[in-house]
Amino acid sequence: MGGLKLFFVDDETLRKVAALFGEEAVTVVEILEKVDETTDFQIADQTEIRLNTVRKTLYRLYDHSLVALRRSRDKETGWFIFHWRLQPDQLEGFIFNQKRRVLEKLETRLRYEKSHEFYSCKTPGCKRFPFEEAFELLFTCPACDKPMSYVTNNKVIETLTQKINQIKKELSE
Repeated sequence: MGGLKLFFVDDETLRKVAALFGEEAVTVVEILEKVDETTDFQIADQTEIRLNTVRKTLYRLYDHSLVALRRSRDKETGWFIFHWRLQPDQLEGFIFNQKRRVLEKLETRLRYEKSHEFYSCKTPGCKRFPFEEAFELLFTCPACDKPMSYVTNNKVIETLTQKINQIKKELSE
């Protein structure tokens, strides 16, 4: 790696987080990794990604505090020049927040699974329905017209519970 030393973040983690923002973000982050600071124009020149796309990507990363910017004014044109740099120290907080969001969604899904009974025709490709919907369908699958019967969701509940416990453990470390 170049001028910037990432304290506790390895390259793979950095790329995985960048990938959440798209392919261009991975390329932009790879450029930022090699320098202490650079401009959006320089990134566009080095990557051949359109300047507008580079800027959008940088602002999306900036919205999550993964990059920082410094403004200076061009003496000839009077226009602002934006200098960008990675903020690897913010990555841990970003990952923590993403895990919290996933945890909330999993807990919501677990509550839903625990509070509903499900019915299905058990035909591959057909979906399962909560009791209320199955009742309205007269317990007949709308896709294949086969009768539906009760299906247990114990495996789903078990899997969700394991994943929730894993994320809670990671968040508490």
